[in-house]
Amino acid sequence: MKNPLYTKGQIVEYIIVGLVAAIGYSIFLWAHLMRASYESSYLLYIGNAVFGAVILVYNLILIRRSYVSKRTVSMLIEGHLAAAAGTILSIIIAVIATLAFHPDIVSPDQAGTALYHAPANTQRDHPAGWLFMVVIDAFLLNFSTGSFVSIITSYAGKRNQTKDRPAHLGTRTGNGPVTNDAS
Repeated sequence: MKNPLYTKGQIVEYIIVGLVAAIGYSIFLWAHLMRASYESSYLLYIGNAVFGAVILVYNLILIRRSYVSKRTVSMLIEGHLAAAAGTILSIIIAVIATLAFHPDIVSPDQAGTALYHAPANTQRDHPAGWLFMVVIDAFLLNFSTGSFVSIITSYAGKRNQTKDRPAHLGTRTGNGPVTNDAS
């Protein structure tokens, strides 16, 4: 049976799911950027939760697919690829949105683009620290949330895990079967 994980249609699906997850995250990012207050940073975490919810819905859809429902590892890979696509897209959107809302954040003038009530690394003498904070949030937390949701739903969402085929990690030795021997 041909592996349907890396077909052109599946790659487009990963990008679409990732784009939906990134847009869900970006709604809360935009609200945080419009408020320009450090106290509204909680909105970024709500955006991370929305990102994870989109990946969760995608993984629940994957449970119903015939090829993926037979293999836990296939579902795990598909969920991680969608989360990776969404993370990359959310980083791009975060950088563009931050620079669009506050274009002088990286300028040497530092003309009032700092967060209100912020710690020292994002104050007026380091306004680009805010951009760094947003990018790190989009990178680390979005991928971590998507990865966590993918792992949990891949193993806990399957109905009958006793019939799951083992993943062969070894190399093929001639025309014989794939072995997992270290020798």
